[in-house]
Amino acid sequence: MAGTTDAELVRLTIAGSHDAYKDLVARYQGHVYGLAYSLVGDWHEAQDIAQETFIRAYTNLDQLRDHGRFPAWLRRVGFSVAMNWLKTFRPGLFERLDGRVDLESLDVPDFQPGPPEVVEKRDLANAVLKAVASLPPKYRVPLSMFHLDGLSYKKVADFLDIPLGTVKSLIHRARAKLKAVLAAYAAEEAIPMVQEVFNEHKLPEEFARKVLENITDLNYQESGECTFSGSVAACMKFLNEDVTYAFVMGVSGSAFKLLWHPSWCPSNNSLLVLGLEPIRRTFRALGYEYQFVPKRDEAECEDEFRKRIINSIENGCPVIAVGIVGPPECGIVAGYDRNGDVLMGRSYFDGSKDYYQEADWYKRCYSLIVLGEKTASPAKHDILLDAVQWAVEFAQTPEKQRHDGVRYVSGLAAYDAWAEALGRDEDFPPDDLEKLTFRCLVSNGVTLCGLREARMTAASFLRSMADIDEAARADVLAAAAAYDEELAILNEALRKVPFCESPEEKRLQMGDPGFRRKLVDIVLQAKGKDAQAVEHLGKALQVMRPH
Repeated sequence: MAGTTDAELVRLTIAGSHDAYKDLVARYQGHVYGLAYSLVGDWHEAQDIAQETFIRAYTNLDQLRDHGRFPAWLRRVGFSVAMNWLKTFRPGLFERLDGRVDLESLDVPDFQPGPPEVVEKRDLANAVLKAVASLPPKYRVPLSMFHLDGLSYKKVADFLDIPLGTVKSLIHRARAKLKAVLAAYAAEEAIPMVQEVFNEHKLPEEFARKVLENITDLNYQESGECTFSGSVAACMKFLNEDVTYAFVMGVSGSAFKLLWHPSWCPSNNSLLVLGLEPIRRTFRALGYEYQFVPKRDEAECEDEFRKRIINSIENGCPVIAVGIVGPPECGIVAGYDRNGDVLMGRSYFDGSKDYYQEADWYKRCYSLIVLGEKTASPAKHDILLDAVQWAVEFAQTPEKQRHDGVRYVSGLAAYDAWAEALGRDEDFPPDDLEKLTFRCLVSNGVTLCGLREARMTAASFLRSMADIDEAARADVLAAAAAYDEELAILNEALRKVPFCESPEEKRLQMGDPGFRRKLVDIVLQAKGKDAQAVEHLGKALQVMRPH
């Protein structure tokens, strides 16, 4: 879009063209970077300010009424971001400015140049930078913009909204002052020296990139079977919240659930089939606002996803995304590159220890969970009460319906449906290895492993909360003990059953009716322990009262 006007690029950006905004960034990144450096005098901070300027401009572009005035508007945004930096890191200077920002009166931090003496080559860069920093702002700003990204006099004039002749005069005088300061070195080489030093500090290729480091790896061994709870726990750890995976499992309801789809659906263990209720419960208990952003058919949805991700990352908070890598399960977006064309993060379905990097991410992203402001958490007693109520209600509800109308058998009734399915010989043709492998995946890999994870965290959650209500303590601990006994049954089963990755001869066992009858017995034993736990939780509810 080399010949496209600023106004047209702005219009296209607002209409949803991310390529148009990339062109605007490429066109003006040198302007903003040079301006930022001339104001704060620090290369690294100038990069951050320039990046923040373009992010803020992107998210507020619809407020620009005259699209042809984009450079002037962008300049004001850049000044505002720089002023916020000064307010935070140099408050004394910020107060002296009193909100006035112009080239004549702007007083930026004092930089004392070294004496104009002959310097060694290794000290040349420092001497040049000190000399530039010593210039009054009305000279330093246009000179920095001119040399930092090779901008023309006209581009500098247009961006600063001052006459072309004024820019030429200011830069000419700035060069004269630099020659005087650097005269002892080589006056005739002063300007090439300035250009050479500025060239070393041009914006890197990864300018439009930001990554939140040190987010915990997501894998089933360390972060559990529930991808939602594991992703939330990893985000909380990154945000320095004292929140365990078991706590998230408990408050979300994942620790107490069991679902069975009559047609052998691999989504039996997915929290997503329960809709938004577990998400709402989780963030209410954690004391965080959040927004669930579903994927829509409209073209602008990709732009909305991109904006929300970039804004959250810029605010230092990762985003939970459903999909991107692997099936539609939860993972974490921890960074972006190329202004959001590439996303980076953690996934349960990425085998590497490094962050994944996905360019064509949108078509595989189904929804986002964007964390908001930290709020007051409920009292621990009320958190426990809410979790126990959910556990009892879920166990006693024989059916759950997905948002699209698909029905799942749930709670204690799900054990019976699972056992019944294992007993249907027609579903297990003894010579059909492909079908038997799929049955291993659903019954053992998904349902049995997921149930084990749920009941293990249920016991852990209840024990950690038992002392909160003295009247209910005995029954809460008795429920945890019943879940422990159920867990022992499930662990024994896991040592015997085949999985989809098991050797062929072991997977073929699923075609043996006698072998499956043993699995049915295990499922019904587990149900008995689960029913005992629910009975104790029901008794606990009778003595608990909201605080």
